[in-house]
Amino acid sequence: MAESVHSGHRSRMRRRFLETGFTGFQPHEVLEMILYYCIPRRDTNEIAHKLLKRFGSLHDVLCANPQTLAQESYLTENAAVMIAMYRAVLQYDAASQMEGTLLDNYRKVCKFFLNLYMLEQREIVRVALLDEKLRVLRCEILSEGHPSAAQMTVRQLTELAYRANSNTIILAHNHPRGTAKISGEDIAATRHLVPILLQCGITLADHVVVCGDTAVSMREQGAFMGLEID
Repeated sequence: MAESVHSGHRSRMRRRFLETGFTGFQPHEVLEMILYYCIPRRDTNEIAHKLLKRFGSLHDVLCANPQTLAQESYLTENAAVMIAMYRAVLQYDAASQMEGTLLDNYRKVCKFFLNLYMLEQREIVRVALLDEKLRVLRCEILSEGHPSAAQMTVRQLTELAYRANSNTIILAHNHPRGTAKISGEDIAATRHLVPILLQCGITLADHVVVCGDTAVSMREQGAFMGLEID
């Protein structure tokens, strides 16, 4: 009987979604539907409410580390993976859609990386590899868990640039639990990289720091003043 009740409720929710998307849905209802496909015979409405109470918001649930999610006794391993996959699919799609994006001013550069760091709570360093017209060829993750440019090596950057046939790159890293304030270490590491990369025929055009809905261009803030690329 309980299974029949749940089945009827799920059918109604699916029809509602197919008619309107998630317009008008409450956060717990969105989570409830995501969980339908990995928890077939339990009340996912109750689980959704527990997740929101535990993590605080739908955004925070989707950003949560899958290992942390899996520690919740009411959540299966498959459910933890499903939630993590939802975030990863959004990021993968964002990255693929951005190939060919023209990054010829600060606003475009900051918007590009804001989209890439959407729903991201891990500390990640990325590099955008550009063509001669400043269009994105590829964007790669350089490292995880170390948000500082100091963690990067010239060898990493040159190998990626040569492989993509790119002579212009833009770096970015995020501060998931802080602010988008540029640190002295960020500036020093970036200014150290610029002349070395130039000797390899690669221009480091900018370095962006992202936190939440804010992105700051180090070049716009004057960190590149006096360097050869200005």
